[in-house]
Amino acid sequence: MRNIPRRKFIQLSSASGAFLIVGCIPSAEGKEKLISKVTSNLPSIDLNQFISIGKDGSIILFNHRPEMGQGTYQSIPMILAEELEVDIDLVEIRQSQASRELYGSQMVVGSRSIQTQFEQLRIMGASAREILRQAAANKWETDLNDCRASNGRVVSNDGQVFTYGELIEDASKLEVPQKPPLKNPDQFKVIGKPFHRRDIPLKTNGEAQFGIDISVPGMLYASVERSPVFLGKIKSFDESEALKVQGVKQVISTSRTVYGRTRFGVAVLAESYWAAVQGRNVLLIEWDNQSLEEVSDLTIEKESLEASNSNGNELFGRGNTDKILDDSKEVIEASYQTPYQAHVPMEPMNAIVSVKENSAEFWGSTQNPNGIRSFIARKYEISENDIKINYTFMGGGFGRRSMTDVVEEAADLSKKSRVPVKVIWSREDDLTQGPFRACSLNVCRAVINDEGKVHALEHKIVAQEIRNQTGENMKAGRQLMGGINTNYTIPHLSVKGVLRKRHIPVSYWRAVYHSTNPFAHESFIDELAHRVKKDPIAFRLEMLDQPRYRRVLEEVAVRANWQASRTDNIGKGVAIAERSGAYFAMVVEVRKLKGRIVISRITTALDLGICINPDTVKAQTEGSIVMGLGAVYSGLTIKNGAVNEQNFNTYPMLKMDQCPEIETYIIKSNAPPDGAGESGLPTVAPALANAIFDLTGKRIRKLPIDMNGIM
Repeated sequence: MRNIPRRKFIQLSSASGAFLIVGCIPSAEGKEKLISKVTSNLPSIDLNQFISIGKDGSIILFNHRPEMGQGTYQSIPMILAEELEVDIDLVEIRQSQASRELYGSQMVVGSRSIQTQFEQLRIMGASAREILRQAAANKWETDLNDCRASNGRVVSNDGQVFTYGELIEDASKLEVPQKPPLKNPDQFKVIGKPFHRRDIPLKTNGEAQFGIDISVPGMLYASVERSPVFLGKIKSFDESEALKVQGVKQVISTSRTVYGRTRFGVAVLAESYWAAVQGRNVLLIEWDNQSLEEVSDLTIEKESLEASNSNGNELFGRGNTDKILDDSKEVIEASYQTPYQAHVPMEPMNAIVSVKENSAEFWGSTQNPNGIRSFIARKYEISENDIKINYTFMGGGFGRRSMTDVVEEAADLSKKSRVPVKVIWSREDDLTQGPFRACSLNVCRAVINDEGKVHALEHKIVAQEIRNQTGENMKAGRQLMGGINTNYTIPHLSVKGVLRKRHIPVSYWRAVYHSTNPFAHESFIDELAHRVKKDPIAFRLEMLDQPRYRRVLEEVAVRANWQASRTDNIGKGVAIAERSGAYFAMVVEVRKLKGRIVISRITTALDLGICINPDTVKAQTEGSIVMGLGAVYSGLTIKNGAVNEQNFNTYPMLKMDQCPEIETYIIKSNAPPDGAGESGLPTVAPALANAIFDLTGKRIRKLPIDMNGIM
């Protein structure tokens, strides 16, 4: 059977069965508007690194941040279009080149793309608008105040009109204003409107290119066998059978570095990925796993419990929590556990690298294009100016594609084989090799005073820390306390970290420690509310002066009909969190159905400041909730020094019938925009656990949750 590339398959499928995407695209007229491109044979002029205008009036806006589904492909041009005064639906959007000199950091992590560059992007658009206005004023020999920009044109008070294309040559010769006037939010025409994303049609018709789609002349595919036990070393290997597989060209040992530790493998290089995998399957490798096979979930849990008895490092503190806890006759205590989690982006990890004597080139999907350039430059002593980075759409990232380890393998194999090499990880590679989200043990202790208020609370986190995985330093850093709400007005509050170092690699995973700590913190707050017989939302509001927290909590209470009388069949749970500057509140509703518990509805409210595109924000919220639910139902387990789960049959993703109705309400705000890509995830586990308690009286303190085993 002839191999059909993924993109070609999608294109053929779309052509032969358009019904497959009915409901995913607008009408024929809308579709043409969404995917149309402005093309011109006339020259265009770049007003800055974000804006290019053709003499025929065609406009290109560049997105300089990698697109992994979070919506920067559309939202960054929307900000530019707002101040430039152009119709976002009538411009062409392109991905920019990777250039630290032109764009600064282009890394996409932590929902920072809009948050960190909103003002800069507005200034870029406004500066271009102002020099176009000035060019028109010069031509008409009139005052600048007599000229206004509107819909890709400059119009004078007496009705004369120039298109931007007619002004572009003159405008490009003018000095760019450094502090152009910016619009007031009440003047926005683009920002805050639910525009259709221009990348969606490309992704449904097969036109969009992902890293997995790319091939280059002379390229070999590589599949790498690695020890299932972390840090296993190669004693010996026999490649003779692999070399007999048709299409296999070479077998080469390789390595990659993950947070200071070297991980080894044996790569089969072949003319096709299929041949590379078949060759890999018949490799004979003897591994040296030392005593690493002794590590398991049981040893990790036992070691964490022992470590939790130590005082740890105080990461945040006010009052005198230790004294209050020591002197109190009654201390309420609870412990919560979360497992390792894999990133599992739907596009498998991959990278193409060609390393030559004095130059190099990369092709693929990455969250960190300039990080790849810097890594290759350091590794092979090549000037960054001689390294070209070609980055594509990503089929998911979640932090995993911010790393350069897969690139390191491809670069090493290219250098040794002297041809471009494409490394592709299988799903089994992804699940068993990591790096992963860290597992954790959270121990919470509190004292309630005679008035039924929290007088003191200590939250202790026992976990690995991403930035401190090797070496002797065992001091926990503040990153470890991510997601713990210190805005609660508890007089004596202490957050402590107990750093653990293990050979199991951990890295950034969507929302990072905000994905684990709030499960403990918001569950414990709920336990304290029930201890003093107070409504969980009222209990939280009594401890919150922060207005943004109060707004989202009060909003979600109304939207979820929190005060309605409960029946024996319904339970509701609440949780709040702040992530990347966005404030988030969630209510989960659960029901009894045929002897089991199901989630019937999730209601959310968020305050993220100025919202660029509400459709994108809602999609991001829904996506992070779905990922959060997946992490509630599944987790990685360790046995004999290796991950048990191999593929989606043992580490299942959330199924459609497990996904409840999700309602998202965005609080209107003129505050600077904050990150939306991760804020929905942290509250999923605690709100669900609290809802289960509301319905059944059973406390969930360990993830994952077996929803069928609660009743």
